[in-house]
Amino acid sequence: MAARKIALVHDYLKEFGGAERVLMALHEMFPGAPIYTAFVTPGSTAAKAFAGAKIIPSWANFLIRFKNLHSMLRFLVPAIWESFDFSQYDTLILSSSGYLTKPVRIPKHVRVICYCHTPPRFLYGYPTGTDYKKHWSMRVYQVIVGHFLRLYDWYGAQRVDQFVANSKETAKRIKKFYRKDATVIYPPVSL
Repeated sequence: MAARKIALVHDYLKEFGGAERVLMALHEMFPGAPIYTAFVTPGSTAAKAFAGAKIIPSWANFLIRFKNLHSMLRFLVPAIWESFDFSQYDTLILSSSGYLTKPVRIPKHVRVICYCHTPPRFLYGYPTGTDYKKHWSMRVYQVIVGHFLRLYDWYGAQRVDQFVANSKETAKRIKKFYRKDATVIYPPVSL
């Protein structure tokens, strides 16, 4: 039997936080798997941590990797993820939270496993690191863009074959927002 061809998909590589530590564990499990991402911030802690990995950033990498433009340009998310061609893979493992990796264009023969850190907080009314509600222009932007991104996120979630949640709370959110069951696998820890 031929070895399965696997690709990893992660929101973006900017800081080396909890989601990136999970991605690192996945990369260690599948060292030959390329990592597809919306963008990589040069010189960032995440870029340094994944220096030896094969990273494939999106076409928008040059545009959104600096000065937190990724937050303002979220309306580009559909064009970013749907620009990748995953037809050469058997399995995609998504590391997903705020940049909506679930709706990637997925050929029918590809199995999709999503390790969900949380459904996007900004879309579902949970607190985020940025208080966009303090500016009226951002509230309007969030209402308009958020509506379409919620639909896009839900549609993408329906294409996932298996959800893995990082906690029981995340599993509940997956059930609530996507109507899908999730297996809880806690993030790895260093001892």
